[in-house]
Amino acid sequence: MSDAAGKILGVGRALGGRVVTNQDLEKVLDTDDAWVVERTGIKERRFVAEGEDCATLAADASKAALAHAGLSGEDVDLILCATSTAPESMPSAACLVGEAIGAPGVGAMDISAACTGYSYAASVAHSMLESGAARRVLLIGADAMTKVVDAQDRSTAVLFGDGAGAVVLERGSGESGFVDHILGADGRMAPLGRAGHPGTQNKLYQNGREVFKFAARIFPEMTEKLLARNGVSPDEVQYVIPHQANARIIHAAMRKMEIPEERVVINLTRFGNTSAASIPISYPDIFDSLEPGRYVVTVGFGFGLTWAANLYRI
Repeated sequence: MSDAAGKILGVGRALGGRVVTNQDLEKVLDTDDAWVVERTGIKERRFVAEGEDCATLAADASKAALAHAGLSGEDVDLILCATSTAPESMPSAACLVGEAIGAPGVGAMDISAACTGYSYAASVAHSMLESGAARRVLLIGADAMTKVVDAQDRSTAVLFGDGAGAVVLERGSGESGFVDHILGADGRMAPLGRAGHPGTQNKLYQNGREVFKFAARIFPEMTEKLLARNGVSPDEVQYVIPHQANARIIHAAMRKMEIPEERVVINLTRFGNTSAASIPISYPDIFDSLEPGRYVVTVGFGFGLTWAANLYRI
């Protein structure tokens, strides 16, 4: 088991300003509420409003996390933003966040691994903190998926929402923090899902059936491997926070594991699939109930195909 580094000091989230229900989508798509709920578990999602994009959501979530931690932008020395939908190729969304929170001169970079982005970025944050290269890291997952989704494609338009989640991490000297990570990718499966940059005509495409099969398999495999190699039993896990892709994927995966479903955080009913944001968006709902000495497992999977899991000791 590795040394823990990266105690969470504060959490925050921001959501697109437009609430879009299944009933709203019935007016523009050949779909209905019962069909969407049965196949995805989603009842509503949030879309960016005028003047909002991935970077503004990331900045708002970051401000909330810093306020929760009782800190300001000047108190962090690295900003990591996991996103695939930054409003521009340059500057990065992380740089825009740095300007918005008043953190001039602070290192900032985006990490792109689709829906797995937060889990990848968490491993980078852990390494920077553990090595002493950073003292505090602002770790963000943010995506405005409606910028890349084909609004007329029933198979994908009902799935995605826009949002951002942020956590403030401190190196610390105790036992709390990230302990271990599993990262994986296989470009041979790239045809199963891809999307162009926001503003292009290359809208999101996915082979839903094959992505479902992959995710339902890799989710329990990663979780079990992560726990086994760190000597952690399922009983010691207080929460599992999976990427919020589809309720059916999550339930199929949990049936293969020994972790009760009441310990699995699911919020896609309200927010839909927010890609790299879906894991950190979940933290405000559970942060006050975290029990020292137990563990949180976060699991991401997405286009690439990419996958990752993180073990955090509370």
